[in-house]
Amino acid sequence: MISVKNLAKLYGERSAINQLNFTIKKGEVVGFLGPNGAGKSTTMKIITGFMAASSGEVLIDDLDIYENPIQAKTKLGYLPESPPVYVDMRVKNYLSFVAKLKKVPKKLVHQYVQDAIDQTQLQEVEG
Repeated sequence: MISVKNLAKLYGERSAINQLNFTIKKGEVVGFLGPNGAGKSTTMKIITGFMAASSGEVLIDDLDIYENPIQAKTKLGYLPESPPVYVDMRVKNYLSFVAKLKKVPKKLVHQYVQDAIDQTQLQEVEG
């Protein structure tokens, strides 16, 4: 579950997010819609711990993203608008690299990577 309570982000005196509240339950699929400058990317960066909020609280499965960042981040998967990829890595190598960063047990990395490739139909480019 993701719980956002009274989230705010200020850039100087300019408010990017103002008292945002929502909850996403396990299994729900949601999307952020809105015009440019509405705070969608800023909200995602805060939820995932890439950026600090000015105020408010973000809980991932009851773990505070600021107090328990490592544990909370293990519960999330996030692909930003401009993903931090290594352009010289092939799909399979990159997924293995990320799995290891996420501390997937070594004996499960190959199976998890193959499952991800199969689910996203990337067999033709897996390399």
